[in-house]
Amino acid sequence: MTGTAAGRAPSEQLAAAYLRGERLVLVFDYDGTLAPFAARPELAHLDPAMRGSLARLAATPRVAVGVVSGRALDDLMAMVGLPGLYFGGTWGLELNLRGERIVTADISQPNQSILDLIAALEATLPSYPGAWVEKKRLGLTIHYRQVSADRAESLQAELVALLEPRFAALRVYQAPLAIEVLPKPGPDKSTALKAIATHGNPARPAFVLYAGDTTNDADALTLAAEWGGIALGVGPEPPAAAEYHLPGPEALAELLAGLADTLTAVRSIA
Repeated sequence: MTGTAAGRAPSEQLAAAYLRGERLVLVFDYDGTLAPFAARPELAHLDPAMRGSLARLAATPRVAVGVVSGRALDDLMAMVGLPGLYFGGTWGLELNLRGERIVTADISQPNQSILDLIAALEATLPSYPGAWVEKKRLGLTIHYRQVSADRAESLQAELVALLEPRFAALRVYQAPLAIEVLPKPGPDKSTALKAIATHGNPARPAFVLYAGDTTNDADALTLAAEWGGIALGVGPEPPAAAEYHLPGPEALAELLAGLADTLTAVRSIA
């Protein structure tokens, strides 16, 4: 664990806040944070030990656990496979706040910039076997993890040429061997974090941890830090907004298992 904030490890800060009587709000990105990246999104399975730690934490009084992702909401909930959690899908567009489902933006009319980009990509990507577009309710993800190494550089150059003229209308996030694209303006992961942190207890103090691994997590990491909470980056290249850093999902699993044990001990003496 590396970090500079407060001079104490996140688990120590969380335990201290819990002992003070504050709520804990623990929110995590999915791919690359809770689960390792996989060749295809449907193969990025949650480790049973990680799932067990999330379940223990979610069952702890005064602890809210949430998962947010660019994945569609129902897909995200199925991948996590746990009741009693908060979920934010499609970059914060779709929320499930412990059974209360909310759509945070009007998408009744398709975004023309996104539709134009999809058409351009469908003309370009067949030249690059292994590249494909994952279409979502709000935006899209361009996957090229399975493109051969000798073709990847050419593909990246073509993607830059397609995306640069559209920067005024689109938000573009670089992920490991993928690019996520959303319209401007629109919800982001901080939208989901705000909704989760305030749901049911808008006036009661909460100590927030947000963990994420790529640029699309930066807004939520920044918000967690602004609130005096913990902005935790996961993986080899976390956003600059992260004040703490873990090398990967395995290290996060270890932290969460230890936190669940610590909170059990704190409850016994509180």
